[in-house]
Amino acid sequence: MTSFVQLLSSGLALGAVYALVALGFVIIYRASQVFNFAQGELLTVGALSMVSLRSAGLPWAVAAALSILFTGLLAATVERVVLRPLVGRPVFTTVIVTIFVGFLIRSGALLAWGSGTYGMPTPWPTDATVQLGEARLLVNALVTVGGCLVVLGGFYLLVRFSRVGVAMRATASDQETALALGIPVGRIFGVVWFLAGATAAIGGICLSFFPRSADISLGFVALRAFPAVIVGGLDSVWGTVLAAAALGVLEVLTQAYVNPNLGAFGHNFHTVLPYFVMVAVLVVRPYGLFGTPDVERV
Repeated sequence: MTSFVQLLSSGLALGAVYALVALGFVIIYRASQVFNFAQGELLTVGALSMVSLRSAGLPWAVAAALSILFTGLLAATVERVVLRPLVGRPVFTTVIVTIFVGFLIRSGALLAWGSGTYGMPTPWPTDATVQLGEARLLVNALVTVGGCLVVLGGFYLLVRFSRVGVAMRATASDQETALALGIPVGRIFGVVWFLAGATAAIGGICLSFFPRSADISLGFVALRAFPAVIVGGLDSVWGTVLAAAALGVLEVLTQAYVNPNLGAFGHNFHTVLPYFVMVAVLVVRPYGLFGTPDVERV
């Protein structure tokens, strides 16, 4: 039971990172119908920026805030310079463009930071734990889950009670009607991309807590968060968050309890299991567990 509780906390922490990455995917898709395949590279930039700023001597909180701000501005710039001129183009075109943008960001990060591995600094000791009964939970995991809850709570308050949030919901519902009502849709796109970049940076920082390192390959975690987006539903923010948490727990428990019993087949089986779950869900519910089917009047 002690081992299970510790694994559960690690799984929830991993699911929290997936939730932050998936949140960026979903809010961009809801607002602009663009699937941003450069989200993983934004995660990498956020984590590596945090390492560099902390190494420069800035306080931990200041370095984190600046890295989040920088990554958000980078994402907003990509939207303004690259994607906004493509409004109205086929979805396939924007998908290819975001893949290309991700390649450029990754190449820039490689030039700036190289291919080395960097330790992610934290204000607490490396092996800090909290006692819960007989289980010892990693502070890294608890901070990651807590940080995710704070971000999700802030996002809910922003969307629900602010004028920007109302404009975001109106834009996601119908862009043409939002324009007719005087909502600056282009500016809302910029805000949405900024938020996606900021959440990606937070996810990158938190993810680096686990191995306590950051490198250029960190962004591939976005591909591991992809099943959560599909399982939860592309147009459902909270469905995606719940799916991300569930898949994070499933991945960690599978690695601990299933992989050892599969022999050679069990090597890294936990990394592909979420994709099996995704395919199974798509067979039953093509729009995801919480997604809304498109209804067209003929």
